[in-house]
Amino acid sequence: MAVIKNGANGTLSGKAGSVVFVTNGNTTYARGLPKKTKKKPSADQIQSRSRFSLIQKFISPMLSLLRVGFKNYNPDKKAYSNAMSYNLNHATEKTATGYAINYENFRVSKGVPNPVSTYTFQVDEETGTFTITWEYDANTALQYDISSSNCRLLLYNPDECAFTNESMNPLTHKTQTATLTRQQTVGNYHVYVFFYKTDGSDECTDSKYLGTFEW
Repeated sequence: MAVIKNGANGTLSGKAGSVVFVTNGNTTYARGLPKKTKKKPSADQIQSRSRFSLIQKFISPMLSLLRVGFKNYNPDKKAYSNAMSYNLNHATEKTATGYAINYENFRVSKGVPNPVSTYTFQVDEETGTFTITWEYDANTALQYDISSSNCRLLLYNPDECAFTNESMNPLTHKTQTATLTRQQTVGNYHVYVFFYKTDGSDECTDSKYLGTFEW
């Protein structure tokens, strides 16, 4: 049964006969119910499903960051859909056995150019902290008015967990620290950084891939 949300002028949600109403961001779509078939999926369909499943599983631990990083990428769609769509098209690569994530092409956020030009990071085993320092292009920061934008980190091991920073320093601070917790096994963590405004605009830079560290 379809339901009208927010009165007569609201949006439809649910099933009405053979049609399903789905709201994505500010847009409501009407879809026909899928027809049952006994046909085996084609090779292209299998590959498409494999890529979709790969990205869906990969991004699931980082949804809170994606909701920030992809909120404005296409305002008519939800951030999750934006992140799925972008990374499906740019962050998967075919291998001999299927598909794999291209970590350098993967994005946690999409927006204006990331101004970070050089960087270093280190891990303190005793205190369990990750610290990054950077230099940035002042002209880019000025052009896009992002000097006061706050730093967000993603430290991600797909087999273990994801870490991010709780305190957030502005771009001009040139350093940021995140707290790590010891996991059951040692692994490689992929590092991403982006900056976003907290003035209500939710404007972001592109995320930048910085490499890996062992923890």
